[in-house]
Amino acid sequence: MNIFQIKGNDILESKYQGSGVAIGAVYGGQLIDIIYLRDVFPDLDEEDEKAVQAALNDQSIAPTVRKMQALGEVFVGMCSCYEFIEM
Repeated sequence: MNIFQIKGNDILESKYQGSGVAIGAVYGGQLIDIIYLRDVFPDLDEEDEKAVQAALNDQSIAPTVRKMQALGEVFVGMCSCYEFIEM
C-alpha cells in the first residue's frame, strides 16, 4: 500500500476536496494528479463498496482513466487528511 502526500503541492491542493475515493496518477514516485469518483459519478454512494466497484468497472470512466494513464501509473485510492492512500 502506497501513501502519497497532497499537502505542499499547489496543483493537488487546489483539487483536494477532502475525504473521498479517487483515481491518482503517479509519476516518478510522486502523485501528480487526482480525480474524485464523485466528479465522474455525482450520484455515487462512496460508502457502498459495491457501488464504488461498479463505478470503477463502468465503461464511462474509461476516458478519465486514459487521461490519467497519459500522466503516469494509475491507482485507485482514498483521499483523506491531505493524503492519497492506494487501495
